[in-house]
Amino acid sequence: MGIPLNVIISSPSGGGKSTVIRRLRRKHPEFMYSLSVTTRKKRKGERDGVHYHFIAPDEFQELIDRDELLEWAEVHGERYGTPRANVAEAYRRKRILLFDIDVQGAASLKHSEPSAVSIFLLPPSWSVLKQRLEARGSETTARLKKRLETARWELTRISEYDYWITNDQLSACVTDCETVIRAELLTRERQRDFGRIDKRLLTDK
Repeated sequence: MGIPLNVIISSPSGGGKSTVIRRLRRKHPEFMYSLSVTTRKKRKGERDGVHYHFIAPDEFQELIDRDELLEWAEVHGERYGTPRANVAEAYRRKRILLFDIDVQGAASLKHSEPSAVSIFLLPPSWSVLKQRLEARGSETTARLKKRLETARWELTRISEYDYWITNDQLSACVTDCETVIRAELLTRERQRDFGRIDKRLLTDK
């Protein structure tokens, strides 16, 4: 690799972004993952420091006050944020950094890091998305309704993303994400900015 690249992956709740990112990390252990901080409670099976850094609301506010978050947003009554240190470390190590963030966070991150590449994972249909959320079995009727309302709003903002990938078959979706990342690494701007082209290749000597 040798070229830092920030890759934002978003989807509505139930759209599969966390699953796709886990598969990408399993296939590419050299990829780094931007572990977000959140004030929400852990779900069954989640671990602190693996899925998120779960912190108290007052701790989250301290991070905001110290300007230690590159972006943050409130979603479904809870706060989520991206530590600045994540991006600095990936840039220092010249690594691909994957972000699992929602539409609000993605917009803020693109404002701070304009060179970031954004991918929106689309559900194959609205009924499939609803089925996936219902299958979780972890939502009350009211919270499920709220998530579906938020999903409809998020789908109105997909024009803000660089790439749209339909998450119908997981393996195909992961391959499509890999293709996007590979193509972005080969752009002339990134190659030039990080000195990947030997100037001798551009002369007749």
